Amino acid sequence: MERLQLGDHVCALVDGVDGGLEVIAQTVAAGLAAGDRVMVFTELVPPVQVLAGLEARDVLPGREGRAGQVQVLSAREAYLPAGRFEPARLMASLLGYVERATLDGYPGLRLVGDMAWALSGPPGVDQLAGYEAQVNHLYMDGRALGVCVYDRRAFDGDLLQRISYAHPATCATAVGTGWAPLLRIRRTGDPYGLRLIGEADLSSGQAVAAAVEALVDQQPDPAAPIHIDLADLRFADAATAALLTRLALRAPAGVHLFGCHGPVARVLDCLGVTRLPAVRLTAPPGRS
Repeated sequence: MERLQLGDHVCALVDGVDGGLEVIAQTVAAGLAAGDRVMVFTELVPPVQVLAGLEARDVLPGREGRAGQVQVLSAREAYLPAGRFEPARLMASLLGYVERATLDGYPGLRLVGDMAWALSGPPGVDQLAGYEAQVNHLYMDGRALGVCVYDRRAFDGDLLQRISYAHPATCATAVGTGWAPLLRIRRTGDPYGLRLIGEADLSSGQAVAAAVEALVDQQPDPAAPIHIDLADLRFADAATAALLTRLALRAPAGVHLFGCHGPVARVLDCLGVTRLPAVRLTAPPGRS
């Protein structure tokens, strides 16, 4: 968790309660070290026991952090305030938490959610995978990061796969020390668009699709092309190329693909993306 940055959205696969507590402890410790606010939404373990677990792991928010810097709340109250899962309402609440953290002077907000509340099958839970894709809009501005904790022994395998694809990155408790998110998605303001960092493939397809769709819907100036920075993208699959094609066809002024090089450039060229009239291509200096 110490390798995460504001803007990341990670699906953390754990084995049981202890694995979930370890992810929470790592997220809180990293948040304290960075000076961020941390909010924990817990389901299987009451908030008081989570705090006790943090103390047992030498993560002491009461002494090391500011008052209110670490908050441990009920996941059920956060995700199901009216007894049902309502993604739009939840995202509005999360945005409010992000804005409050900013107003309180924190560099960012780290959110970690125990998703075991979904196992009880509340009304609206069928929207969970779609929500996990849409909530990338909240994180890609770089003011918050989200860690969604799923017990892989409790959730259905097919559902976990769809949920994992909705996140730009997935990690497990047994991951090596050199782990880093496979893909990072960041919104840019000047010029308006996205920056993709890492590798974009099937495992992050729904996350990229949601981010790309939001670009046109939220574009402040339709007369300007949408800028996609690919300079730090090491790999893109055919599905990612298809998403960029649809973006170019939807955007009123087309798209500007900046920094396209190496395998990414070859994939886009083979699939004809670079030859679309709505696409402007710029390679990074010194690379082709």
